[in-house]
Amino acid sequence: MKKIIIIEDINKFYRKLFLYKSFLYKKVLFKSTNEDIIPLIEALNIKNRKKRIIYIYDYACSYVDNYMKKQNSNPCGFKNCKCIVKRKENSKNKNGCCRKCYLNTSKGCSTSNLTCKLFYCKDMKNKYKTLKIKDIKILKLLSFRQRIMINSCYFITRERYIKNLYNGSIILLFISNIKELGKIVKNYHKNKC
Repeated sequence: MKKIIIIEDINKFYRKLFLYKSFLYKKVLFKSTNEDIIPLIEALNIKNRKKRIIYIYDYACSYVDNYMKKQNSNPCGFKNCKCIVKRKENSKNKNGCCRKCYLNTSKGCSTSNLTCKLFYCKDMKNKYKTLKIKDIKILKLLSFRQRIMINSCYFITRERYIKNLYNGSIILLFISNIKELGKIVKNYHKNKC
């Protein structure tokens, strides 16, 4: 039978989080009525490591999407496939930094990439309050190495992203990024809208 721990004190919860996510609490079921930590509690209650990473990743992506929708439904100001910055510059390039990404389609990104979602240009940072990794509390459940990886996993599919987080190796991340860079260079001249 699993032991149940009821958590109400948020400060105590965050102080002990490094223990709660360890193997010592594998047979523990966490509960809380505090709305701020319920997603973290749900993730801690997923004992399969890969399923937990998938839950954390999907939750973080939807959190960023919902946050930006509250700020503005079109924060980059896309019109005719050009963001507000590209229109100001009268640039011929379309889709901003995404024009280099082979995952970009005429309907936008074909995958869900957390790193790309957390990228904001200078104009965007000046115009809106933007999110950082530290603002997404559920990411505290990932290891330090995994949080570092979140800063550099641009232009990869959701599946590869989750695989990189699961493997947790920075060396594998660099190998993966080199492969993706090759795809970007190969598809550099494709500039669809």
